Amino acid sequence: MDLPEYLTDQTFETILARLLSYVPDNYDKSQGSFVYDALAPVAAELTQATIWAQEVLRRGFVQTTFGTYLDLRAEEHGLSRRPASKAIGYVTFYGDSGTVIPEGTIVSTPSSELAPAVFFRTTTQAVISDAGEVSVPIEALDEGIEGNVAAGAITVLSTPIQGVARIENEQATSGGADTEDDASLLARYLEWVRNPSAGGNKADYIKWALEVVGVGSVSVVPLKYGNGTVSVAIVDKDMQPASEELVQRVQEHIAPRWLHVSEAESLTISGYGVTVSHGQVILSYSASGTGKVTHTQFDTMLEQPGVWNVILDLSTTGSGTNDLLSIGVWDLTTNAWAVVDVSSQIQAKTIYSANALNPLSRVYQRFYWNGQDHLELRIERLQADTNSVVAIDKVEYQSIFSKDTGEGLAPVGARVYVEPATAVPINITANISVVQGYDANAVKLNITEALREYLKSLTFQSDNDVKYVKIGGVILDVAGVSDYSNLLINGGTNNIVIGEQEVAVLGTVELI
Repeated sequence: MDLPEYLTDQTFETILARLLSYVPDNYDKSQGSFVYDALAPVAAELTQATIWAQEVLRRGFVQTTFGTYLDLRAEEHGLSRRPASKAIGYVTFYGDSGTVIPEGTIVSTPSSELAPAVFFRTTTQAVISDAGEVSVPIEALDEGIEGNVAAGAITVLSTPIQGVARIENEQATSGGADTEDDASLLARYLEWVRNPSAGGNKADYIKWALEVVGVGSVSVVPLKYGNGTVSVAIVDKDMQPASEELVQRVQEHIAPRWLHVSEAESLTISGYGVTVSHGQVILSYSASGTGKVTHTQFDTMLEQPGVWNVILDLSTTGSGTNDLLSIGVWDLTTNAWAVVDVSSQIQAKTIYSANALNPLSRVYQRFYWNGQDHLELRIERLQADTNSVVAIDKVEYQSIFSKDTGEGLAPVGARVYVEPATAVPINITANISVVQGYDANAVKLNITEALREYLKSLTFQSDNDVKYVKIGGVILDVAGVSDYSNLLINGGTNNIVIGEQEVAVLGTVELI
């Protein structure tokens, strides 16, 4: 920031010289004289006042302020710093059938000299099933990004439980975030003031999405799915395609979807091994044949044609890779499986194994409804897996698009589609020459991280293509790299074109 003239070059020496110049020359003004000693403290205080004035200016402008002062400027426009959040996930307990896992059980990653342990607590009581395992939801003890740990990282049970042999998280934990830093808050502030609201313009949708904790960046495309539609593609704070949970929270914030809930007791059961108990439909193996659950003509509940999701709230015991459960939407009018989109030939049907279902508490099946045909939900307990048990609590039918009735922040008439950005994997191979004295493995790790940061910087930018020469430049800029050769990006030497609502995500990196 350029300072005004009255605040530039106001050093102690400059001020003191100016003060001494006002005293007639027939007085002794040398250092140590009475005049000098009387004016020097004044010059010192004026110098300090100049520094204070500079700080007042710096803290008064949003682009040079910081901390609490930035919070105060943001609050003038209704913006507040995003708070930290705790990571959540699931951990599987293996051991003796019937062993109780109390709520609040502490588990963690191992500690080492390089990384301290990350602690989690179970958020519900659970019992190990006859299959010798149970998946339990967990939450990090502390807020922050450190709680986002990789699959297989949680292996320590802080207090041993008799009957538990081992634990492990089969999927990475997610959702942990640090308190928003100044750079992020400033970026949101500038986005807000530079793009004022206009009753539902693109800038509004970007602002609304960024208000939700966990959203890193946003791309808005009007009319993507027809007249009156708005597509809002989002990524998380790591600039990766958003999770379904984050998509749901943004959707509810901007414009809620149509939603219908059917309890398990309202479903129709048939076949073998299917029972209703304590408000759940239980699907177990039966040697006599398959078990089935159906919900006929549920289309009568749906308000508008378009793409919808069937969402099953369920729990699974057991493990294995054999086919366990088929979930699909059958079109009774055409006597064929429904499709997942109006222009797609992909059937609205998925077959799951126990390994795929076990860590999940909600399963999504996408389908398209034309507004006329009658539909039937079909769930079938298959026979290849003879051990696992599935319990269904309820079924939800939720539109992919929002209501157009003006609920939420979006204006009346807008059909809003909040969706994760589409990932475009970027796979890189190259021969690397390392400067003598550098550790080759450390250099390669630094190259990988630099490439990851470069790709993140492209997210939803106007020029977001992955440039071949830029990749080479990123590699050369890493300390310890003297040269590279045989660089290939996705097997070639061309730039990789990234669409408006796509994000480049680092895939495999092979450095030789």
